[in-house]
Amino acid sequence: MGTYKPGIFGPFNGTVGHVVATKWKGKDVVKNSPEKTNKKASLSQVDQRSRFKLVNDFLGRCSGFIAVGYRAVGKKRIPINVALAYHLENAVTGVYPEYELDYAKVKLSLHKAIDPVIRPELLMESEDVLKVIWEMPRMRSITTKSDDLAYIMCYNSMKRKCLEFQVIRRSDLSATLTIPRPYKGDELQCWIFFVSADGKYTSDTQYLGSVIWSLAS
Repeated sequence: MGTYKPGIFGPFNGTVGHVVATKWKGKDVVKNSPEKTNKKASLSQVDQRSRFKLVNDFLGRCSGFIAVGYRAVGKKRIPINVALAYHLENAVTGVYPEYELDYAKVKLSLHKAIDPVIRPELLMESEDVLKVIWEMPRMRSITTKSDDLAYIMCYNSMKRKCLEFQVIRRSDLSATLTIPRPYKGDELQCWIFFVSADGKYTSDTQYLGSVIWSLAS
């Protein structure tokens, strides 16, 4: 493996011939592409690949949240890689081949200096409107502000799609989301975290629980 200096078009990622270009610890590097083999993967390798696929698929669908929530990991680490390592270690449950995500342990953000959500509730306000409410902390850290931005995500595991609430302020104390009609009968998993208005600080992620939308006929 070696480093290279990006040209006028900047760094590149991917495979060119027998060379793979990527980023490693903040550096642009190149290495030989792995040789193909007919050797059958071991049970341990198959097991690890199954866990990796499960986590990588989920994180890929909410990569925008991960980019924001893990922004503070530092220049030498890549947010999605940090999130991948955490979820592989902590958020996979079951035994091969029946692995599942433990949604209560999903972290869309890292706790970095501001307070998490206080007393959140997840409610179906009407036939197709999902509502999240919370409170302002009575005693808060100096970096926790009323204009912190709330990031709320719902994940439809049946359709493997994410729904995002509009970004609002901590001081608004509530957020609403209209559920798409094709989601009738599907279960939604929901989370919330806060980010300071300047983007420097994040709160821990709070799992809000799940809800099944049963549209009235």
